[in-house]
Amino acid sequence: MHEQFASYYDPGTSTLELRGTFDQDAWAHVPEELDRAFRRTACQLTVDLTRADGVPVDQVGRLVHLCSCNYPGTIVRAAAQRRAG
Repeated sequence: MHEQFASYYDPGTSTLELRGTFDQDAWAHVPEELDRAFRRTACQLTVDLTRADGVPVDQVGRLVHLCSCNYPGTIVRAAAQRRAG
């Protein structure tokens, strides 16, 4: 069973943690969550995807691009994917 998509902003570390299973509905909420978190931080925002499930590589790329264009100084942290083989 997969954990449902959730987000949590930690003001102490300026980290937005996105966790759970990412589907189309979850991705639709990501820009809103990023905007809210970025407005709350006065320094550097970190987006943590290390507890997220099912995040396609192309979506991570889109997230990095979105952050680069709209949220200067934002870092996206993702877990390395393991390949079978």
